[in-house]
Amino acid sequence: MTGINAAKNLQELAGSLASVSRNSKKLDILIFGAGLGGLAMLEVLSQSEGVTIHAIVDNADDAAGFQLARELNINTSTDSEAALNAFYGDIIIDVTGDPELYIKLLKHTEPHHIELISAKSAKLLFDLANKELRSERTIQNQNTRLNLLDSMLEITLQLEHRPPINDITNQSFEDIHNHLDAIKGLAVMFDKTTGTPQFVGAIGDAIPQCDNVTGCDFSACNAIRIACKTLTKKDRYKVFKTEIQLQCAELNTGYNVVLPLWQDSRLAGALFFELSPPLSNEKTTILEMASIHLNMTFKTLDHFQQLEEMAIFDSLTGVFNRRKFDMQLHQEVSRIKRMKHGTLSCAFIDLDDFKHVNDTYGHQVGDLVLKHIGASIESCIRDYDLCARYGGDEFVILMPSDEPVTNAYLEKAGMRILEKVSQFHLVNHPEMKVSISIGIATQPGTTANAESLLKEADDALYQAKEAGKGCLFIHGAESVSLLNK
Repeated sequence: MTGINAAKNLQELAGSLASVSRNSKKLDILIFGAGLGGLAMLEVLSQSEGVTIHAIVDNADDAAGFQLARELNINTSTDSEAALNAFYGDIIIDVTGDPELYIKLLKHTEPHHIELISAKSAKLLFDLANKELRSERTIQNQNTRLNLLDSMLEITLQLEHRPPINDITNQSFEDIHNHLDAIKGLAVMFDKTTGTPQFVGAIGDAIPQCDNVTGCDFSACNAIRIACKTLTKKDRYKVFKTEIQLQCAELNTGYNVVLPLWQDSRLAGALFFELSPPLSNEKTTILEMASIHLNMTFKTLDHFQQLEEMAIFDSLTGVFNRRKFDMQLHQEVSRIKRMKHGTLSCAFIDLDDFKHVNDTYGHQVGDLVLKHIGASIESCIRDYDLCARYGGDEFVILMPSDEPVTNAYLEKAGMRILEKVSQFHLVNHPEMKVSISIGIATQPGTTANAESLLKEADDALYQAKEAGKGCLFIHGAESVSLLNK
């Protein structure tokens, strides 16, 4: 029975609207009631082609529909008599449910041939409007999520090229900010060693320059540190009851939501947003989705970095491995050939009596010796030189130069390494001495060749070994340099 009545009401409502439409290309509508019903009517009818909303009327000036009406430049009124007397349009919609108002409206509309939609018809129209509104919002929410997923997919596809983590953070931050419709936002990364906040992006404020510059009292950084101390790995996002206030020369603002960025157990960064409260279910869903994706992205980048380090670094000594050296050797030979006066030097380094060290003191001590040699070499070479463990107890160095190098320079560099290595000391074995032998070869860019350079350096090492322990020999030289000569 209810279904028959609803159908009948719908037919009556359709007939009323149709009768007006036949006589007018545009509908002029007056709405009574600015509560949820009036709000729904506004949202639906304001988007309908050929419909003009004359005004919306309610006794309460703070009614929910009034705010939307003002945003849409639709007249609002709390004086029902004045609004009614000024209206000579097509339809009056009454969603108040007030029987006295209905009688008043009926008396006004009949002589002026104005259609009145009220009571059950208004309820039916309200239900239809609400249904359409919910469907529209569902579609909008789904579109927002799909757009966010598209942004996430784009970032995921970039991982193949190993982008810098700050670039990924900034791009993700901008996408999330847009989907949240945030008032403003700030992206922060934390230094892996010191934990110092580094600002990598901002929307709604100028990007601050907080790097020990004059004029910054670091209260902004301290506020970030304090806020982030409360975060745990369980937090997809966190809403602060009291805004995080950042105060420095470049930045004076507040944020009420933070999205933490984790690399395993380390807090690698954080995205701060100012969002209008209260957070809608849709915005919390966006924050959840963004958090899951970003933390998976950070974890993936971290694993890529670990794999790359495993591929080019020696796990024991921490210097590069032979694979990295071979790649770099051919790159440097190609580069040096393009230099007018460039040279490329290569040094082979071998630990003296390494078998004796392992047999006498054990392999653990032998490992300590190898670590010491690797660290000693790295401390004595330039930033752009390359040290690698070539295999076993053998190390190798590449020393490129844009200008010719002298044997005196190479001897000085080699002697520094000999001296540094000889300083090895173990408390439990004070009698233990460590020394190395070094062979160095140099080729100009005009004749540089990877294979012959390695052979010349290896031959030089053989000459140093023949001369004794703690020796240095330079290919083409006439004498061996001794550490204690």
